[in-house]
Amino acid sequence: MPLDPPDPLPRIARPRALLFALPAAGRRWSAGLRAAAAVALPGGLTVLSGHADVALFVTFGAFAVLYGEGRPYRVRARVVLTAAVALVLAAALGAFAGRGGGREAAVIVVVTVVGVLAVYVVDALRLGPPGALFFALVCGGATVATEAGADPVAIVGCTALGGLASAAVSMAGLLTDRTKPERTAVRRAVAAVDAAVANPTAEARHAAGSAVSAAWSAVHDAGHEAGSELATTLIAAHRRFADADGGPDEATLPLPRPSVGYRLRRSATLRSHAMITALRVGVTCAAAGCLSAGLGLERPHWAILSALVVLQQGTDRVRANVRGLQRFAGTAVGLGLFAAVSALSPTGLALIATIAALQFCIELFVPRNYAVAVVFITPVALLAGGAAVSGPVGPVLRDRLVETVLGVALAVLAQYVLAPNAHRTTFRWTDARIRAAALAVLAT
Repeated sequence: MPLDPPDPLPRIARPRALLFALPAAGRRWSAGLRAAAAVALPGGLTVLSGHADVALFVTFGAFAVLYGEGRPYRVRARVVLTAAVALVLAAALGAFAGRGGGREAAVIVVVTVVGVLAVYVVDALRLGPPGALFFALVCGGATVATEAGADPVAIVGCTALGGLASAAVSMAGLLTDRTKPERTAVRRAVAAVDAAVANPTAEARHAAGSAVSAAWSAVHDAGHEAGSELATTLIAAHRRFADADGGPDEATLPLPRPSVGYRLRRSATLRSHAMITALRVGVTCAAAGCLSAGLGLERPHWAILSALVVLQQGTDRVRANVRGLQRFAGTAVGLGLFAAVSALSPTGLALIATIAALQFCIELFVPRNYAVAVVFITPVALLAGGAAVSGPVGPVLRDRLVETVLGVALAVLAQYVLAPNAHRTTFRWTDARIRAAALAVLAT
């Protein structure tokens, strides 16, 4: 009896397609408005209360709203508040490192440690966009602001205020449609399964499996029982996907997601994706910071952030190299936008409105194309960190661009020098875990 021909392997992503891709991420206008409101509301109140000089620091905490998008409301506030607490801690560490000025060693160590911890946690928990960047960015921004003379207490307090505003704003949709996040996830899963059934390619099946997994996570987080309408719809889609994929006729309800503690412990091995990524980030970021300081550049954390952005996604060299190009191109354009904003010299409410508009654009593009997103991230980071008031704009533009090139170059090189076979190591580790789990299921 002739065997069926094997399925073709998934196509390898082309660098050009990744570089210019703008994949659909749903209608994100409401998410963008929430991100803008998380800055505008606390920032505006701070300005009106007579503290315009520290109002921009609410931006540090407002980044927390980005981590709640798409999550069911039942868990969203907890996720956003957790991110806010982490951002407050990052700001406090950055402010501590920046006290006294000129302490490059402390800045390099603190920002690198924050980046490594954030990368490990985000990767181990598989949190996805916006990733670990903003925790290190806030730490570095607080360092710059403190060195420029800002009060560390004000920085931490405003960061906390921005985090609280993020939690409140992120829950606003609860008043109009409390089940929208999980319904959206289930709808996407059904559409992906339909596409895989109609055209069962490797890419379509992978997309369907990912969508089904994400939908189950959303349904579980939202607390829907097995007999609910959403769970019933998703079970039917899951069964159709299992049948199309040659699986059994019956599909059982997936187990609840593993706990946070379990996922962190699971990745605590030198062969895991999270651990290898974090170690590579740590070595490269430390080297980037030291080289930057050795060259006499004033902001070594900028080189650290650029290296972090390239490496935080893991062991895929193609995607990391593309991310490096995106970081450079986006930063170059973003510096032009920063120069334009600095030339206009907005103050008070006008400055808060400018940051809110930039935050709106960040939320629109972070999950779609990083090059476009970093165009708006760059001026926000520089403005919130006080770069616009710490001296002439020209040296800021020059140093930021030079340190971006330095960090990106070291990160690209690190992929071929530090654990060059890491991608194979993580695949073997994952394969061994899958085989062990399958054998355990068959033995029961």
